[in-house]
Amino acid sequence: MSRGAGAHSPSSARTHNPHTGVLPLFEVAQVDLQALFLELSPRASIRVDTRSGDGEWLHSYKARPLPETAPYGPYAVHLADRLDRFRWVCFDLDSSKGDTGPDLATLLRWLEEAGLTYVVAASGSAGGRHVWVTSAEPLEAVLVASVARAAALRLPTLDHGLLCNPATGAVRPIGAAHRDGGKSQLQAPLDQRRAADLLTPASCGNVSDAFVRLALIIDSVPAPATVRPRIVREQQVAEILDDELGPRLAGTPNTALDDETWALLTRRPADDRVSETLASLLGRLALRRWTWPMVERLMDERRHREGGLLHACTSTRRRGLRIVLTDTQAREKLRRQWERCVAYAATLPLTEDSLEWTETIADVVALVEQLQAAADACPERWADKAGPADRAALDLRCLYALRSGVTVLDLDVRRAAVSAGHGRSTMHRAQNRLTLDGWLAARDTDGPAGTHELLPVTAAHPGFTLVAQGGTQGTPPPLGEVRRFLISRLQERLSAGQADVFAYGRATEHHGGGLGHHAARVYQQLIEHADRPLSLSEVCARTGYAPRTAVKHLTAMRNLMVVTRAVMAVQHECPTCQALPGERCRTATGTVVRRRGADQHTARRTLAARRAGTPYYRPRPGSLLAAAKALGCFGVTASRARRYAVEIELYRWWRQEEEWMRTPKAGVRTGVQVNDEQAALVLTTLARQPRRRYPRTADGRGDHGAARARIERRIATA
Repeated sequence: MSRGAGAHSPSSARTHNPHTGVLPLFEVAQVDLQALFLELSPRASIRVDTRSGDGEWLHSYKARPLPETAPYGPYAVHLADRLDRFRWVCFDLDSSKGDTGPDLATLLRWLEEAGLTYVVAASGSAGGRHVWVTSAEPLEAVLVASVARAAALRLPTLDHGLLCNPATGAVRPIGAAHRDGGKSQLQAPLDQRRAADLLTPASCGNVSDAFVRLALIIDSVPAPATVRPRIVREQQVAEILDDELGPRLAGTPNTALDDETWALLTRRPADDRVSETLASLLGRLALRRWTWPMVERLMDERRHREGGLLHACTSTRRRGLRIVLTDTQAREKLRRQWERCVAYAATLPLTEDSLEWTETIADVVALVEQLQAAADACPERWADKAGPADRAALDLRCLYALRSGVTVLDLDVRRAAVSAGHGRSTMHRAQNRLTLDGWLAARDTDGPAGTHELLPVTAAHPGFTLVAQGGTQGTPPPLGEVRRFLISRLQERLSAGQADVFAYGRATEHHGGGLGHHAARVYQQLIEHADRPLSLSEVCARTGYAPRTAVKHLTAMRNLMVVTRAVMAVQHECPTCQALPGERCRTATGTVVRRRGADQHTARRTLAARRAGTPYYRPRPGSLLAAAKALGCFGVTASRARRYAVEIELYRWWRQEEEWMRTPKAGVRTGVQVNDEQAALVLTTLARQPRRRYPRTADGRGDHGAARARIERRIATA
């Protein structure tokens, strides 16, 4: 028999209800629970808190050999042994994350349904609770981690990190002191002998199958989306290197910091966001492929230590004050936080900054550059009736490929329609035409219905031209510059196509017709070459339109002051005397030509007159809004976006209703769950946001019209 279990005599007291919190009318047996934890410790060491120079606890636990008696200050016992097998499973409900009462009631109900015994203790902080569950046989770390992650998705106050880390996961035992004063106290059962039996593996009665049932019970409860909106990723999307430069993500470091990251580093954070600021800062630096020496050098400046690195350089003391750590302690703490943030950053999707320093983005940039060159080489392909929509769909997918770093994209037609300025049916047909022509490849079997892959340029494309540049013909621009140039160019082109003035359709009683998307294609070319005016011949060559069609669109835009005409007849060279622009014509003897009314040769005046008759055009971006209001089509894009938002929300609501209807209802208890003997206290376990019932008709069918009306009332009109 263990030391803790044999230190007391059998108790003849009656049992009590742990939920009521009413003290029994008898004396409970006194047992040294701290000695019991030390005797049953799965390891020959514990973790003890350290003190600062002025005697304050630093909340920095260090490994120490297992003592004979319990330490005076805060300490913690390990939950798992050296083989990473858990002896205890302790659920830590942290009051700083919210009210622990509802989560405690939910957790205890799960344990009772699984047939598990437990011990509840007040952790020492205001409102915090520890729920100890002992296993009769050691549990594998995979099973405990799955239970912890599933419970964390449904219990907002649960701190599940210690259950996912068998190497250092430790909890203060019952009776151990708290750094802010007080100690962990037993709450249920109040009989310490009974609590000692439940904490002892030989007498707890919790078999491993019961923990498997607990995992199934927790997974059967739907997790509210607002409780813990995070996704646990099992596989990393980025490679982690750990060499002489410390843990880091593979790739070339990007030392340039944007304004937001610089503000996080240099500004002092709020008192309640010190740790959050450090985690956000280190996560951004990890995504920029920083190394540990680069991060460590930030400690040399005072503004960094008092800014984003404040959490690493200080420790919270009693009454909310902060004490400054020594340089060695601060660097050790920063190293631990850096390792955690690098591991977390490896599970995140690639960002705009991190994409420029990866190896796969080079292939994506090269593919998009080839596709755009091939598309520009065949302007007649985009000049037919459906050409503008096809080119907008291609440009949109190229833009998303540059931003995400992948060529397989999931893009629904409604989001594509709003981004390109077309209708959803138009974008759907455009994607089909691009697939038939070999620009895209449908990947419906690998994902949602809108999943397509950008295909490389082949000889089958109408404008196929592949020019191989030799190694001595010049140095190509850096990858980052090419990517930024392509993103800027595609954004300008798609933004011009979204303008209300280029809305398609004739004017009716309820709709004001715009200039159309073919006029938008002409305007897009003027915007892309805003540094210089374009002649009519250049516009025709770049758009593929006939001169008569191009003049029609340019005239319509000139009437609305969207485009202006420029005259390029300022200075010209002289074909007779080869005088440069700005110089006067000279005779054969070198004297300046001085004729009545002119100082130029006749050939030069003829050249100036001929060039003056060639029209050049410039865009006026500031007049798009006024032109749309003049045509009566202002707000077409916003109205389309609102209509599609209603359709998306209606579809999502109905899918949730279908999922709820398919969920088995047998054995599911609804409403507030109360113990049979509980009368003084009622704790609700309902979700934070209850399910909204879908409107129904009299015969029980879904009333989609009423559902649409409700959604439209919730969405504000523009």
